[in-house]
Amino acid sequence: MDWPRSLAPSLAALLLAACSDPVVNGADAGADASIASPLAIEPPEPLTDAGAGAPPDGGIIGIPADSQGRLLIPDGGAPPPPEPLRADAALPSEPPGSKEMAGVALDAVFRWRDVPPAPKGPEVSSDGIKEAVKLTALTVRVDLVDMGRMRLELTGRALPLPAHCELRARSDRWGHLLLWPNGTDYRVIPTGALRTLLGERRVDVTPLAPGQIKAAGDGKRLGVAVRKVDITAPLGTLRMELGKVAEAGEGGPLLCRSLVEILGVDPKSQACVSGEAPLFATWTWQEGGGLSWEATAMNRRTDFVPGDFVVPPVGAQYAPSGLPIAPGGIVLTREELAAFRTAPVNIPAPTDPSAPGEGFVAVNQTDTLLYLLVDGVPVALVPPLAEKYVIGTVRGRYLMEWRTFLGEKIYPPSLLELPARFTIGGPAAADAGAPDAGR
Repeated sequence: MDWPRSLAPSLAALLLAACSDPVVNGADAGADASIASPLAIEPPEPLTDAGAGAPPDGGIIGIPADSQGRLLIPDGGAPPPPEPLRADAALPSEPPGSKEMAGVALDAVFRWRDVPPAPKGPEVSSDGIKEAVKLTALTVRVDLVDMGRMRLELTGRALPLPAHCELRARSDRWGHLLLWPNGTDYRVIPTGALRTLLGERRVDVTPLAPGQIKAAGDGKRLGVAVRKVDITAPLGTLRMELGKVAEAGEGGPLLCRSLVEILGVDPKSQACVSGEAPLFATWTWQEGGGLSWEATAMNRRTDFVPGDFVVPPVGAQYAPSGLPIAPGGIVLTREELAAFRTAPVNIPAPTDPSAPGEGFVAVNQTDTLLYLLVDGVPVALVPPLAEKYVIGTVRGRYLMEWRTFLGEKIYPPSLLELPARFTIGGPAAADAGAPDAGR
């Protein structure tokens, strides 16, 4: 049909408008689309600081979900690939839903390898040392929600970060959120920085390897059938026991991703699959030493509160740098240390003029965060090129050992007469400072 020439401009304008519609033009389709959070049961406002459009900083956005929190995936499609959490800008608030969610709660503990026993002697109190071992257990609590959320709370007093810090993760994002105790502040821990966060108490992204995965048999743990896998990387080997726990859903792979990242392996690892939750993991480092992680109890739940899993939490302030303020670095009180012995031993006074009158000075002249173990019990965390003055040990002989949290460096133990100044690395610092014990 021949159209009148006078209508040609109008027809061209209509065609141009149709081609620029967001539904048709893929380049603009996501420019100001609002995507609902998996935790929201009502259609939320757009997740941006300004309340409209996509986050201008490329920050976190939710993914579609129904009123029960189940992900909405198009027929024949797959969920969108995760995107990295950005560490250089505050994240938009995420609205929580109101319906309780299903998942799994794990009580777990990190365990050090080859911890030396206390020395023998009539004055050595096995009961006092056993109690100190319980008090300093490296415990954590992990909640895994089937719709794809993880909350890992540090519960032990001897961990590198303060008790009640949390690591949160979600299945549609790479990386973690570190939440201060009491939820006051948060910091983004990008992919590749989890190892340095736990091992050295700093946020430093390091290169990740793909890792080689090998099946290592089957078994049972906590009454659950497990699949064993070995993952090998340049830094060492990780053996995991992955329990078949359907309730963990998409939350299980988040814990798996965290454990493989400690090995220096990319969390995209195919070892981490839905419906499986890690129940045991042990790292063996290339240069010796190692560390284990073990779930000691598991509880299937249907009453998780959505607000406990939002990323970031409501009211938490963005921290572009820094970490939660750690305690003084002394793990045990003066009384708890004194319980290591039933009575002092009559030994000669120290000849070192820099030795304290009581207790000991732990001096770390290396370039990494180190623990000092006394009779196999973690007593002090000493930062690089720093020292701690610890009081509470009575006069006597003690077995002292330095090691890193991840166990990639374990120094030979020394039998030491206290009081003394105990140094690892270069020359000792001149002044011991004030006592740090006796909280």
